[in-house]
Amino acid sequence: MVGLFMSRGILRNWLAPLFILILLGSITAYVLTSNIETHAANSYDPKIFGIGESLMSRSIWEKENFSLQSAFDAIKCLNATRLREWTWVSLLLVNETTVNVTNKEVLDAVISNMSAINVTILGVVQDCPNWMTGIYGIYDTQAVPDRNTTSGSNYMHFLQKYNESWKTLVEAFPSITMWEIGNEYNADDFLHGYNETSNSTVSFTDLMRTDILVDLLYYGSSGIHLGNPNATTVLGGLAEADSKSISVITNSLRDIYENIEDRSNISITNSTDPDNYFQVACWHPYLFNVTPTSVSWVVPNNEVYQVMVDHGDSDKRVIFSEFGYRDVNDNTPEEVARYLNETFQLASESLPWLDTIYWFRLVDPSPETVEDINPAGYGIIALNWTWKPAAHSYQNLILSVVPEYPIAIVLPLIIAVTLVAVIIYKKRPSILPHL
Repeated sequence: MVGLFMSRGILRNWLAPLFILILLGSITAYVLTSNIETHAANSYDPKIFGIGESLMSRSIWEKENFSLQSAFDAIKCLNATRLREWTWVSLLLVNETTVNVTNKEVLDAVISNMSAINVTILGVVQDCPNWMTGIYGIYDTQAVPDRNTTSGSNYMHFLQKYNESWKTLVEAFPSITMWEIGNEYNADDFLHGYNETSNSTVSFTDLMRTDILVDLLYYGSSGIHLGNPNATTVLGGLAEADSKSISVITNSLRDIYENIEDRSNISITNSTDPDNYFQVACWHPYLFNVTPTSVSWVVPNNEVYQVMVDHGDSDKRVIFSEFGYRDVNDNTPEEVARYLNETFQLASESLPWLDTIYWFRLVDPSPETVEDINPAGYGIIALNWTWKPAAHSYQNLILSVVPEYPIAIVLPLIIAVTLVAVIIYKKRPSILPHL
């Protein structure tokens, strides 16, 4: 077709100007688009975009009437890259050595569907069922025996079962390679004792709670690495408890490090190496109804991280396995959407030691399940699967990371191909057909 309209001479006359135009246009477009991409890459690492939801358990509990497929579709549309999944021992294990096959199939489906869309799962275990603790007077999976480290005690039997349970769980799900040991164990709601006489829960002292928390980190880490030597252990996210102040997390983390450093003479956990307790640090720096700013959020989180630095763990990575705002009582849906944008921007600009924010949560809970430890309003998607403003903000942030059309890659290739064509033509013009 070319031969119908131009001769070799015409092509020779037009080739140089054409190349110059392409070159100038490509350079201009490249500079503009590469600046955009560089800004996006510097602002947001894709792995920062996590989401938290208990998909398995919500699909199992009949009162939730929860659609797993709708959740899979929502996570795909959001373009999240990380999922924090509650891997409840009460549901997944019959005892410390036996897997619940029926419920395992549900978690396998979650794992398979997340793998298909390149979402990495963080598994979290926060419950200690009755067969593990020996506490049968009440059903409370956050209650554990009093800390009696004498050989043969109820507490030592509990720790052994805790260790074996982790090994069984991790072996059953080898594709999950990041495991969080506990959830907010520095808060009374999630770690407390039991009084047989009154058949009621009792609070631990701060010292006793820290001792037990560190025991659980050690026995949990050991069990995880017995089940998968290549797995990564995560400190169960520390909470602000009732104070609503990130300073509580600072104090809790300092207590944990000091407790570990004093363990050289404790026979049941005599390691003073923090890596034997957790390989990734983690906390939950909620702000509730406070706007995230450098003063309200960045400075306090850097103070928590400074504890790690002070104890020789400056090279250890950090995740926030829970963070979010609720649009019930505290904030409006529009405020939550704005806070979400500001949070990720602040983190990407000012917290270089942070890997992932697991936004809590994907979908609002069913009203029948709402309680103090399962509050309403944190979902970025309503129970009827309607997207709230925060969901759209989340999606837009991720879409800004990678341009839909990689112009900055394509245009330099056009330049290179054109340049090669000119060089070849000048050296061997006879390669063009004689017209």
